[in-house]
Amino acid sequence: MKKSSKRRVLFAVRTATMIGAAWFAVNGITDTLGQEKEKSRPVYIATEGVAETTYTPEAGATETQPTETAKATEEPLIASMDWDKDDSYMLCKIAMAEAESEGVEGKALVMLVVLNRVWSEEFPDTIEEVIFQKNQFSPVANGRYDEVEPDKECYEALEMIQVEHWNESQDALYFESKSDSKWHSENLEFLFKYGRHYFYK
Repeated sequence: MKKSSKRRVLFAVRTATMIGAAWFAVNGITDTLGQEKEKSRPVYIATEGVAETTYTPEAGATETQPTETAKATEEPLIASMDWDKDDSYMLCKIAMAEAESEGVEGKALVMLVVLNRVWSEEFPDTIEEVIFQKNQFSPVANGRYDEVEPDKECYEALEMIQVEHWNESQDALYFESKSDSKWHSENLEFLFKYGRHYFYK
């Protein structure tokens, strides 16, 4: 083969190689750009499956029914019922000492006055401290509290408050049997009378 022919062949091969390399380079850049675009696209997740998923409470858990919620909001608010058996006994004793002849509701009202004080910022924070606060309950001062034992009505009153959430106290913080003292009527807001007791806040 002549030198001139060899040169032409070599030139053609080099040209083809350069064109091929350029094609691959352009294609590679395009692919890379395409991948970058793919990466920058927002990702959308189908939500149909999520929407259909419903919460299933664990075994033993109960769901609050609308009727129960409505009923709860209609009842007077009862704050925390977190107290122990000793506190329960003290509540029953003060109810017996103060309202022995007042029936179940009369005894429950005395207990609720004690509890209202526990839940109030104006009084001590425990049942024991409220009952034994100085000059607050006359049976504690005169010794009657120590002498009485709760009867069946006292425990019925306690159950009525704790279990049935009965509360007709109107947030009363004080009560009295009418006497010569006018301190309650002159310094407090009268709420209602039950039996021989007058309730105030």
